[in-house]
Amino acid sequence: MPSKRFTVRALAVGAAVATVVALSGCSTVMPLFGLQAAPTDPNSAAGAKASEADATTDNSLQFASVFTDMGSVHPTTDITDQLELKLDVWTEQKTHDWFYDADKRFSFVIGVYDNRVPAEAPFDQKRRVYMSNITVTAKTSTASGTVETPYVLNTDPLKVTLDPEALRSDQGLGLLITSPKGGFQLESQQIGVLAPDTQGLMLDFALQVSFETAPGSNAYTTQVVHQYVPVAIFAHTTSTSTPTPTPTPIPIG
Repeated sequence: MPSKRFTVRALAVGAAVATVVALSGCSTVMPLFGLQAAPTDPNSAAGAKASEADATTDNSLQFASVFTDMGSVHPTTDITDQLELKLDVWTEQKTHDWFYDADKRFSFVIGVYDNRVPAEAPFDQKRRVYMSNITVTAKTSTASGTVETPYVLNTDPLKVTLDPEALRSDQGLGLLITSPKGGFQLESQQIGVLAPDTQGLMLDFALQVSFETAPGSNAYTTQVVHQYVPVAIFAHTTSTSTPTPTPTPIPIG
């Protein structure tokens, strides 16, 4: 399970910035449950793999979810060439106790890794990435088709970060999230009571990030990156039937 705190060192950032804004929708980045980039077809091999893993652990699970099976999920995606964003989401509860009317809490960490250079390379050889806004939305799937939004976070990460020594951009680009000096963490985020027929929910992490085009260049490109995490929700009563688990589709755009 990820560490509860970050260790942060001081960082100086140059003044000149050329910002190219390229905001994109959910088609920008679409990882599938932390396995790989999501396919356009939700019934593809990757989706089937998630469903197969689910079937081996709980034949009654309708909302296929690696998070529910494992208690955590770790999707990654390349923001640009070999600049990898990683999202770690976990819970300290039993995921099969995520009942519709129970207290449900999750924690998460966001970090970026510049894979153009070795992990042990000096930090000034790595591209800086800053996050200026984070939006996390949970939307439910129900048997009746009714959609609820039981959790919404939309904020400047600098206002809610757990790190008392968080490093920020001098140009207003937000919180540094390039590892190992930067990152973002929130703990024990609560999802409230849901409708009794809720089968699952989709967490949509929308991150506005600005990444350096080259180490030390002070030229940045800004875009919105989406990560999706499906989570199964359970009723207190256990059905005697054994329905066939189906893959949970990832939004396509």
